[in-house]
Amino acid sequence: MNKQEFTKTIQTLLALKRDESLLHMALKSFDPDFGGFSLSRYEELLVHTLRIAVDDKNDWIGYWIYELDCGKLAKKGSVKSKQGKNIPIKTISNLWEIINNKKL
Repeated sequence: MNKQEFTKTIQTLLALKRDESLLHMALKSFDPDFGGFSLSRYEELLVHTLRIAVDDKNDWIGYWIYELDCGKLAKKGSVKSKQGKNIPIKTISNLWEIINNKKL
């Protein structure tokens, strides 16, 4: 998988997550007692497949999506090199570079 395909796939995943959230909010608005809506199986499958496709042995994809809220919570020091240098992880492009930097 190249960077362009990776970027498009992550963008599609994020769009699906936004749509799922909008559907959840609409159902909650319709019925305030609504318990919740989630389609996590497709997401787990897609993230797992991406990890394999880009050889993400350290699960940077999961870290970026779930711990850093798709880069929104990334800050200086979220990722550091072995030498202690800050490595940005805010964007999909940053994520790609980290996954493909075998010296990290």
